[in-house]
Amino acid sequence: MGRVGLAFQFSSGLRMNDLRSFLRAETHDLHEELDGLIGAFTSLDDYTRFLAGSFRHRAPAEAAIGVEADALGLGPRQLVPQLRRDLADLGLPVPAAERLVLSKDIACLLGATYVLEGSALGARVLVKSAAALGLGAAHGARYLSAQAGSITSWRELLVRLDGLERARWSLAARGARQVFDHAIQAFSPLELPAS
Repeated sequence: MGRVGLAFQFSSGLRMNDLRSFLRAETHDLHEELDGLIGAFTSLDDYTRFLAGSFRHRAPAEAAIGVEADALGLGPRQLVPQLRRDLADLGLPVPAAERLVLSKDIACLLGATYVLEGSALGARVLVKSAAALGLGAAHGARYLSAQAGSITSWRELLVRLDGLERARWSLAARGARQVFDHAIQAFSPLELPAS
């Protein structure tokens, strides 16, 4: 059995919908809060705030999931290069980002990846808003276009999650909640010091 088989045990008799329902329930409140912060963008200012928040979240999240998950084929797609190009296209500086620390436990990393790859579903809606602003895969919306362009990674992740034994679901939920918490912080309006 390969490294992946050693990293977590396969369950028997559990359906993927059970784990997905569990993760969805465990993160529902955070998902709703994040959706409220991101909202829709109807102006370039809205979109630039979205890009900055995306970078502040995605760069540390990809780094936190790190080489351990990538080496096992469990990590998310690496989309930070597209974010950097989008920021450059729009003449925006690369924003500072708060570090995210995750357990290197495979279940936790799978939960974290669940959030990042699951965001592809929402990106399919947001990429249309970017197109309405004149942005696309060749200029300004590379990140959203890449994120929305394929759900293959999402489907592959679901297969990996299906192998996670029930006793480790809470660790997966912890990783997912940590990533959502980090995203909420990244997308929250920056507090300015009192003058």
